[in-house]
Amino acid sequence: MQMDIEREDLAGKIVLEVGSGRGDATRRLVELLSRYADATLVVTDISDAHFQKLRDEFRAKNVRVEFVRTGACELAGVADNSIDRIVCNYTLCAVNTNEGAAVLALRKFWDVLKPGGRLFIEEEFPINEAVIPAQEIWAIKWRVLKSATVLAGGFPFAEFFPDTLSALCRLVGFENVEWTNHAERISDPNALDFFQRRLNALLPKLPNDDLRAGFRRMATDLQEQARQLGMEIPYYRLTALK
Repeated sequence: MQMDIEREDLAGKIVLEVGSGRGDATRRLVELLSRYADATLVVTDISDAHFQKLRDEFRAKNVRVEFVRTGACELAGVADNSIDRIVCNYTLCAVNTNEGAAVLALRKFWDVLKPGGRLFIEEEFPINEAVIPAQEIWAIKWRVLKSATVLAGGFPFAEFFPDTLSALCRLVGFENVEWTNHAERISDPNALDFFQRRLNALLPKLPNDDLRAGFRRMATDLQEQARQLGMEIPYYRLTALK
């Protein structure tokens, strides 16, 4: 799956990744930037739990990689007007767990980008956007996790519709905001393992045994449906210019 930034000439550019997580996109960015002279990748995340593993993994790569532990709304240590490209994949929905915080993050993205700098965002659609049975499995997965999160006293991810996110980007100052619709088909029988691990961590926090048993049954049914149908994830890519 190609990222839109892969079409750019990144020689001498400073690329900022917001929300690296376990490093899936980070690895692709390192591989991409290793093809260009004098390119730099600045990797940020609110947690540094995976930084050392990624740092060791990239040590032999021909690219300068810097790691900064900071949240998307602060980007501490990243100077204004210092970044050429920002990549933010599947992070804004997590930032917006604190509803409204994603708008603050978008404004911070605008601040740190150089004039003419470009923002690349990839996000899943909100869960009511399922249009085929394989996408319904994806949507039910999120409904289960969101419901369990609320019942456990937490705050679930809050995805944006692309038109809303586009309008917010323009509101904070971005121009030439465009988005495209995509879908990724997943046939891996273990595709819901991460979902199951997250649900298992929530189950002890639920208020009673009946709820725990109900969520376990829902997860078992969903796993069986996924084995039969596979799963398809609808997502979109958005680009914007400072």
